[in-house]
Amino acid sequence: MFDINKGLKLKKLYIKNYKIFNNFEINFTDINDNPLPIVVVAGINGTGKTTLLEYIYKQEKNVIYLPINKNIEDTKKLILQYLYKMVWIEMSDVGESYQKVRNYINNIFKDLNLLVEFESRDVKENLFFRNKKGEKILIDEISTGEKTLLSKILYLYFKDIKDSLILIDEPELSLHPAWQNRVLKLYENFAKKNNCQIIIATHSPHIIGSAKAEWVRLLTKDGIIDNFSNTYGAQFSQILTDIMDVKDLRTPEINEKFFAIKEMIIDNKFNSEEFKERWKELEDILGKNYFDLKLLKLEIASRRKDVQNSKK
Repeated sequence: MFDINKGLKLKKLYIKNYKIFNNFEINFTDINDNPLPIVVVAGINGTGKTTLLEYIYKQEKNVIYLPINKNIEDTKKLILQYLYKMVWIEMSDVGESYQKVRNYINNIFKDLNLLVEFESRDVKENLFFRNKKGEKILIDEISTGEKTLLSKILYLYFKDIKDSLILIDEPELSLHPAWQNRVLKLYENFAKKNNCQIIIATHSPHIIGSAKAEWVRLLTKDGIIDNFSNTYGAQFSQILTDIMDVKDLRTPEINEKFFAIKEMIIDNKFNSEEFKERWKELEDILGKNYFDLKLLKLEIASRRKDVQNSKK
């Protein structure tokens, strides 16, 4: 059901039979039944995140869909059109127009500290940016992560999208974790400023952890979970284990070594030659100051004391 009166926003969705979805129902509202500005759809592979976005897109022609492989060409065209309007229609000074675009982009991404900023265009309609070294580069030469931001977030701004439902698949693509931590805020700013609803499908624990609990919808093979109370600000390890169903936070090989060491500590075998060899192997791999090894040292010290006291 779409709430047309206050812009195109999705409140509830029922899918009778579409690919992996059968008699599937999901809501996109807060506790007062108002459409949420942001909905973060999470889940492991195979639970239908992208399929859900595709289904919504097919049902409503006016929905804006930014897929994983959204390229930067559309954004380039919009920037050129914006400059053309200022210079040739509004008769603005070229240099002032460049500065206006530069300030506009910098303000949008001020919390991300981009490594490039808009510079100019040439007669062949090439767009140039300038990096932190002061080097002038083509927009196509900026980093993949920055292209992701420009092709999605900047596209929405220059397209001047308002009162719309926007679907975005994996906005974390190629973004540094520090940017993943903050990118959801940029989408929230856009949604609230332009009366839009943005539904995001993601694997990123950084994005999930920066979302308010009421925004999160977790797709599982058994249905959907939408009653989270502690996603916002949660540690990423907790997001991975509790929400993304990640069993091991280390590589399986290292995890097995930790398990073996812990078993030997429980059995009070920490003075054996085998234990010393296994411990040295972990220290060589992870370093002597690895936090979890320090915790195990405290456990060993405690057990040694217990053993000594039991002999008295």
